[in-house]
Amino acid sequence: MPMVAQQKPYTLFIVDDDHPASPREDRDNLGKMVCFHNRYNLGDTHDHNEPRDFLHDMLFSRHSSNKNTAYGKPIFDYIKNGHAKEARLEYNRSTREWELLENSHWSTNNDWHTVSSYAANLKGKDVPDWFLDDCLSALRISELKELVEQIEGMVVLPLYLYDHSGITMNTSGFSCSWDSGQVGWIYADTDMVKNEYGDISSEAMKKAESVLEAEVEEYDYYLTGQCYGFKLYEGDKEIESIWGFIGEINDVAKQVQEYLPAECKNIIDSLEHHFSDDEEAFLAQAHEIEDEDEMEM
Repeated sequence: MPMVAQQKPYTLFIVDDDHPASPREDRDNLGKMVCFHNRYNLGDTHDHNEPRDFLHDMLFSRHSSNKNTAYGKPIFDYIKNGHAKEARLEYNRSTREWELLENSHWSTNNDWHTVSSYAANLKGKDVPDWFLDDCLSALRISELKELVEQIEGMVVLPLYLYDHSGITMNTSGFSCSWDSGQVGWIYADTDMVKNEYGDISSEAMKKAESVLEAEVEEYDYYLTGQCYGFKLYEGDKEIESIWGFIGEINDVAKQVQEYLPAECKNIIDSLEHHFSDDEEAFLAQAHEIEDEDEMEM
């Protein structure tokens, strides 16, 4: 519903933006929004086929031998310490190899078999990347998620979508499980946080998390159609129009005020809802009233 205000000789319209640009495309965002949905194209562009691929690739790129980190050790330790439900890492003394075992459940719940191994004398970056890849492939998606969240300097928040007569998104979830569910994540990794704040201190991490929350809120405004532009008229001549405002209408009005000429900034105080989007008719009616007032004078 448009809003209108008048302060002679100016008339201001704040109207719906029917063709808004996604804030994931025309904003300088801190976070990366990775979503998966079979009907909606959500979030940022990515090349992951499914959620598991995203989590797997995130961990592999972080812990493979071409990175200056602890290589695959956090992944190997996670499995060695018994945190994985369907995978084990065991040392075979006869072959002097570390073996990756998976539970196939072919016949019993204890049907473990060796799927991969490497020589135990290999250390650090000499451990082959294909073994790290095999270990990640043996983990459940919940376990991959847990490992991603443990990466130092990583801020990652879940994204939930509610789909009923329109769509809306948040990071906390919705009470109706029937029409809602998780569709992805928004994250800022160590490098992204460092580039923005200079370090990965607790203060920097809190700031990054707040920014990601704000980015999701802004994206939700976009999804729910709270997108606006304004047109400013002097008499019956349009002298300014700007589009791309996103948010609650009262907050948008304050943003619009910053773009108005100094002599009519206070016009914002007179804004009220208008039940027609016919701007020309409104201007014509306003001029008729103005003419009648002059005649009475």
